[in-house]
Amino acid sequence: MEDSMDMDMSPLRPQNYLFGCELKADKDYHFKVDNDENEHQLSLRTVSLGAGAKDELHIVEAEAMNYEGSPIKVTLATLKMSVQPTVSLGGFEITPPVVLRLKCGSGPVHISGQHLVAVEEDAESDDEEEEDVKLLSISGKRSAPAGGNKVPQKKVKLSADEDDDDDDEDDEDDEDDDDDDFDDDEAEEKAPVKKGQESFKKQEKTPKTPKGPSSVEDIKAKMQASIEKGGSLPKVEAKFINYVKNCFRMTDQEAIQDLWQWRKSL
Repeated sequence: MEDSMDMDMSPLRPQNYLFGCELKADKDYHFKVDNDENEHQLSLRTVSLGAGAKDELHIVEAEAMNYEGSPIKVTLATLKMSVQPTVSLGGFEITPPVVLRLKCGSGPVHISGQHLVAVEEDAESDDEEEEDVKLLSISGKRSAPAGGNKVPQKKVKLSADEDDDDDDEDDEDDEDDDDDDFDDDEAEEKAPVKKGQESFKKQEKTPKTPKGPSSVEDIKAKMQASIEKGGSLPKVEAKFINYVKNCFRMTDQEAIQDLWQWRKSL
């Protein structure tokens, strides 16, 4: 039980992708994602005027969803070439879909930042377990013929002993000693092969322990750890519920509501 909990302590692995776009008077930028299985965030860093921008007022605006799920427009930066040609936003995170537009001015205006994606790690661990099983299977198949090849050698040795029955007693004693040494070597070579086959069969028969849903306190701890690593949690209730069900296999509605109340308190 403790091992399974340790494996689930960091279920999400953040991935960062470079983001950039150009805005003009008649050119808006729409940022949206079609894959809802992973959590996406747009982190804006800088807003700056392009080389051909006029010395006039430029107002950059962003449109997204607020806490209640309604559309909201926010001014990101006010620029002028002779006064303030660039602004640092320091990691202004927005949940897609997002529309970036130049509300005032002719541009061009360049926006740069990062596209953050939270990806689950379970698939990689499962692939590593499958590769380990395949390696053990190949090792067992290669070891089996080594033990079988000793049988015809023993028959040849016994046949040679029968042909030499007419030799003197000293030769017979030497042959008996050779037979004993041969049997000892054969037993030592067969033992590790048999042990490896039994270990491989035992591992094949061992069932994987199914992962059950984590408790509310465990999920809170995992979410808090994800936030400390630079991740973020959905701010809309519907997306948050879908996030909890997919990432933590939680189906208890009361527990999900408890987690949602805790998320709102952050």
